[in-house]
Amino acid sequence: MNTISTKPTTKESLFSIGEHFYALETLLIENEGEIDETIDQWLAEYEAKEEDKVDAYCYLIQKFEEIAAEAKRLADRSSGYQKKAKTLKDRLKLYLQNRGKDKLETGRFTVTVNFNGGMLPVVLNEGITVDSLPDEFVKVYREPDMSSLRESILRGNDQALQFGRILPRGTHLRIK
Repeated sequence: MNTISTKPTTKESLFSIGEHFYALETLLIENEGEIDETIDQWLAEYEAKEEDKVDAYCYLIQKFEEIAAEAKRLADRSSGYQKKAKTLKDRLKLYLQNRGKDKLETGRFTVTVNFNGGMLPVVLNEGITVDSLPDEFVKVYREPDMSSLRESILRGNDQALQFGRILPRGTHLRIK
């Protein structure tokens, strides 16, 4: 006779497992640090659940990172193919223009040279720079200089402290 062991279908979340550790801590305080058999079993059970859950998290993190890396690799390859396709299209367009043709039909494709839609393009005349343009033809972008603000705050500049504050350095997770 085969015995099939089944795991419970309801899995506890990582934070639910953590709440059990807080409950265990409270129980230990109430027991004045004495670990009886019930506490010992409960502790062993939740240590095993914690290890399984963290192991599953790490496995998923690694899999997702692998998938992301593969997607990036494919995107990089895609970029190369896009450049090759653009080069071929540019050559074909130049060929048709040199032949004075706007349209060419093959057994499978119809190729046409069309005008672009949208706004008419503008180019600055030779020697014209943004500094030589009148204000009406210039866009001005303002954005905070966070590096300058950070340095002023670190130097203790009271004025800078009116506009921002230094946050503690963040943390990250490393899985080996």
